[in-house]
Amino acid sequence: MASVVVLLLPCDAAPAQQGEATAGIRAAIRSYAEAFERGDGKTLASLWTPDGDIVDDDGHLLNGRESVGQITPATKDAPRPSFQMEQTNLRMLTADVAIEDGTVEVTPPGATAALKGWFSATWVRHDGSWKLACVRESQVAAPHDSPRLADLDWMVGDWTVVEDRPDRESAAGTLPPTPGGRPPLEVSVRWNATRTFLLRDMKIAGASAAGGDAGDGLPAMHITQRIGWDPLSRQIVSWAFGSDGSHGEATWTRDDGTWVARTMSVLPDGTQTSSLNIYSYDGANRCTWRSVPTHVGGEHAPHVSMTMIRKPPAKTTPQTSPQTSPQPSPKGSPAR
Repeated sequence: MASVVVLLLPCDAAPAQQGEATAGIRAAIRSYAEAFERGDGKTLASLWTPDGDIVDDDGHLLNGRESVGQITPATKDAPRPSFQMEQTNLRMLTADVAIEDGTVEVTPPGATAALKGWFSATWVRHDGSWKLACVRESQVAAPHDSPRLADLDWMVGDWTVVEDRPDRESAAGTLPPTPGGRPPLEVSVRWNATRTFLLRDMKIAGASAAGGDAGDGLPAMHITQRIGWDPLSRQIVSWAFGSDGSHGEATWTRDDGTWVARTMSVLPDGTQTSSLNIYSYDGANRCTWRSVPTHVGGEHAPHVSMTMIRKPPAKTTPQTSPQTSPQPSPKGSPAR
């Protein structure tokens, strides 16, 4: 989960005195927390060993330095999730290795309910200072009153983008600008025949279709997604497949009118990224969608924000029976 970027926030539950080694680790923890608050990805990356890795709660392996090195300062238009650490414990295994265990609560921007999980982090003495060597994450089991798939019935219908972020540069995997008001994204959602899956089709227009230069590297994109209920994890899950060869999966949770999809994606070049996709539904025909990147491999994935509106149902033309044209009356007969 997104906990990795701040799993080292200072916590009163850690032992107060563990000698010189513990003091060094606590100093590194404070440096990490301060760098996160500043959005200082360079400092965050420096607190990892070169080959340090993260295994998230879905079992995906990520490079620690690459994941946190893309962190940037939060802005009004690009807020970050908030984190709350609880029940952390630090114990020394050797003079140069320590384990930190604890729980974390992650609250996505605009949500009130937190995603809960636990982590285990390994600290090692590396080149004379304490650094992270690995982090392992796990999500707390979903409660028995988790939302069911039928709660996403509001998604059924055809949707179009009515507002985009024109102040952000386009990049691979993001939406192009919308000059001339033409929407670059069309979304259609329907149930399968047995209502066991929601089938979601997303068509992203290429640069030329959106009014841009056909040679600017933004091809058209088609994404298909299946959203269903997993009886083992007792959660809503989804799988997505892009026409460019990318694919992803997500787990969904609900917070009143807000839905959060914790998404892990694999790009065509093998780069792994993860994000919190936040859907704020107004209860009628409007939905605001925001994508907040968490772990990022390769290049930085920007925040994405847009507003989508449901299209009205297509009007059907009533069938009319053909009418017979009046025939001329024979000569000498009265007109009828």
